[in-house]
Amino acid sequence: MSGFRVRGLTAGLLVVAWGCSSPLSPSTQVSGAWLGSSTLASVSGGECIGATLQPAVGTARDVFTTALRQTGSTLEATIASAANGTSCAFAGALDGAAATMTLTSCQTDRFTGARCSNGETRDVQLISSSISASVRAGASSSGTETSTWNVYAPGTATPLGTLTIVGRFAWAFLGLPSSDYHVFTGTIFPGYADGTISIEGTDIFCQPCGWFSH
Repeated sequence: MSGFRVRGLTAGLLVVAWGCSSPLSPSTQVSGAWLGSSTLASVSGGECIGATLQPAVGTARDVFTTALRQTGSTLEATIASAANGTSCAFAGALDGAAATMTLTSCQTDRFTGARCSNGETRDVQLISSSISASVRAGASSSGTETSTWNVYAPGTATPLGTLTIVGRFAWAFLGLPSSDYHVFTGTIFPGYADGTISIEGTDIFCQPCGWFSH
């Protein structure tokens, strides 16, 4: 991604992606840092937020980072979107060339002050997410994330609606071994060596980024 640089031993954001020279299997370690770029593919529900996002389908972008750990065929990840403001843990599995993960918990799961096209604002909270991606030999890889959000009027606790978002993404491995970090936005993967990774800068092709910035 243009404008990003990776620096070891600093706090920051990480990301997951697949772009290796051969298909991945449980015997192949994919632990490390990955960088992804997602495009809004579909929107349903979501009260006025959903209606506002509909014209952005196919054009709205997000850039996210992932710290991925593989143990056999088991995957653990921390995935963060700087634009949407979420930082969440995922768990899943690698089966041949297919990786699947679902959200297990979040450190940050709420975006406040999203503006509807009618001028009103809403808060949105991530309540579930699932990711599936394929791994292709010698080619860039792609995947899909389906996420569900509750939509609230500011300062209220009763959802006005449920928003479902599908994003299609491409991602690339940054080539950083898992031993180079153990902290990702406060999440520590046991057994990792000292050090963290940060991805800094701004993607000049993603202005603004995030589903709720449009």
